[in-house]
Amino acid sequence: MKPRKVNRGVLEEQKQREENKTQNQRALLFILPLVMLAVLIVGIFFGYKFYVNSVSELSPVSPSETIMDDVVSSNPYFLRAVNSASTLSADFVPETVEACGVLIAPEASDDLTAMVNDAADNGFNLMVVEGYVSYDDLDARYQDAVQDYRDSGKASLVMAEAHIKKESPPAGENEQQTGLLVYLTVKTDGKFADTPAYSWLMRHSVEYGFILRYPDAENAGGVSYSSHLYRYVGRSNAYKMRALDMDFDEYAAYLAAQ
Repeated sequence: MKPRKVNRGVLEEQKQREENKTQNQRALLFILPLVMLAVLIVGIFFGYKFYVNSVSELSPVSPSETIMDDVVSSNPYFLRAVNSASTLSADFVPETVEACGVLIAPEASDDLTAMVNDAADNGFNLMVVEGYVSYDDLDARYQDAVQDYRDSGKASLVMAEAHIKKESPPAGENEQQTGLLVYLTVKTDGKFADTPAYSWLMRHSVEYGFILRYPDAENAGGVSYSSHLYRYVGRSNAYKMRALDMDFDEYAAYLAAQ
């Protein structure tokens, strides 16, 4: 039996196909990482653009435009927290003026008026319920609240004071005495925090120098979260706090450490 004759052309064609296959596999191994890198770069690029857009929405005014408004205040508690570790005396009475139907520190009056007017232009009827409250009025309010809590729940004096202090600090520990804290709300059947007006404030209040005073349940003063209380710090400080992602207590500590 004669040996089978191998077609040289067929062998060369098969060898060429195998070489092409090997080259294609090598090319794929080289190109695939490049494609993955390109996808990663595009993802980072669009992620960055999304971040920039998000920040610009929160801070529509350029930070450079806020530097000119460094507010100088004669109020010794302008950028100081008020709490059990840093109290106000009974005879501390800050200078105040009337704005939006309440008494408030003069450095905050124009910005408060502008914020309320601009909110109205956007369809939000902000009501400024309170501004400055005297030591005596805060003390009377606190004592009444403690007694009411004791009467309704038959709690001890210590338990009642601990509860009320989280909602409304006693005189000497309450920042409403500074004239820099305002209570804002709108007419609503639900919670103020669920309203479009609150969302507008959270986005734009820094443009007028106001920040949400108690944004978290845990804070240095031990006061519970409140969607109503806004503290005036001036536009520069408000923007810096947002840029540093700090609440008022953290920012006050940050300044003290400088």
